[in-house]
Amino acid sequence: MILVKMELFPADIVLTGVWEILEKLNVRVVAKKAGVGVGTVSRVINNEPGVRASTRERVLSVIKELGYVPNVHAQAIAGGKTRNILLITPEIKTEFYWRVFAGLSDLLDLKDYDALIYPLSHVKQLGKLKGPSSLIQQVDAVVLCTLPLEKVFKSKENVKVPLILLEGNSPRYDSIYVDNYAGGKIAAETLIGKGSENFFVIHSSETNPLMEINETVQRRLQGFKDFLESSGISLPEDNVIYGDLFLGVSTEKIVRILTKNLKPAIFALTDNLAQIVLGVAYALGLVPGTDFFLVGYDNQFWTERVGLTTIQQPMEKMGACTAEVLLKRLSDSGAPVQHVKFMPSLVQRNTA
Repeated sequence: MILVKMELFPADIVLTGVWEILEKLNVRVVAKKAGVGVGTVSRVINNEPGVRASTRERVLSVIKELGYVPNVHAQAIAGGKTRNILLITPEIKTEFYWRVFAGLSDLLDLKDYDALIYPLSHVKQLGKLKGPSSLIQQVDAVVLCTLPLEKVFKSKENVKVPLILLEGNSPRYDSIYVDNYAGGKIAAETLIGKGSENFFVIHSSETNPLMEINETVQRRLQGFKDFLESSGISLPEDNVIYGDLFLGVSTEKIVRILTKNLKPAIFALTDNLAQIVLGVAYALGLVPGTDFFLVGYDNQFWTERVGLTTIQQPMEKMGACTAEVLLKRLSDSGAPVQHVKFMPSLVQRNTA
C-alpha cells in the first residue's frame, strides 16, 4: 500500500513518475517518526509478515497520526497490493449477476478484499477498461463473467494480474461454470414427461456487441434439442422464438403458441423470459401446468412465489467458489489451473 497525504500535493504536480517520489517520501516520513527502517514500514503497509506486533502497532499509529490515506493507483504502479478485485460482466440488470457478485464479495470481504463490478456493454468501454489508468491497472485480480475471453483479452499478455473465468472455460485459466447443456436436457426431460406433442423455446437475441452469440444460453438450447431428438422428437426452427433480453418477446408470438397448440410445452432459456409467458397466459385466462407447461432457467427469487418450475443455478455458491479459487491463485500463482463445474438441478413447481 502506498500512502499519500493528498493536501500536501496539488493536482497540477501529479505528473509522470510523481507516484514513485510520493511513495519514497511517505515511507521515509513514517519511518523516521516511528523510529524504524523504511523496509519495516513497507512490510507493515503491505501487511507482510516479519514485523513484531508492537512495532506494527507503532507504525500504524504514526500513519494514523500523520493522516496519510491509501492511494490505489500509486500502489498499483509500484507493484503493491491494492486488495481490490474486479468483476467484469456484460450487464448488471439481471438477477444472476448481482447474486453471483454477492457470493463473491461476501467471501472477499471476510478476507479484507473489496470487489468492484464493471458492466462491459459496448466496445468503447472495452478501450477504457484496458487503458493505462483504468480499473484493471488498479486491482489484484480480474474475474471475467460470461463474456468471451478472446473478445475482451486477446492474449494472455494483455492480462497482468490473475484472471478467473466465471461461466466460462479455458485450459489456461481457473474456470468456474455451470453445465448448461445438462440443464437444457433436464428441461426437455421434464416437459416430455407432461405428454405434450408441441415443444417451443423462448430465446433471447444477444444485444451486447462483444457477445455475438451467448454461449451460455446456447448450450442450454443445444442440450434441450439433443434430448428431444434422442427421444424421437424434432424441434422445428420456427418453434424457437427470439426476443430482446430486456424488452422481451413479441406477445403476439406467445399468444399464438398458447392458443394455436394443444397443451404446448415451453422452455424459456431464462426466468425473465418465462415471466413474460406467464403474463400473457394470465391475460388469456390460461392456467400454467394445465393449459400449457413451462420451465424456466435460473431459479430467481420471485419464481417460488408464482410457482414456476425452473432449472436452478447455485448463483451465490458460484460466486463464493470463484472467490475461493481466486484467493488461492493470489497466494500461489504457480498452483495448477482449477476447473470447477456446478451441476444444475430441477426445482419442480406448478408450471410443469
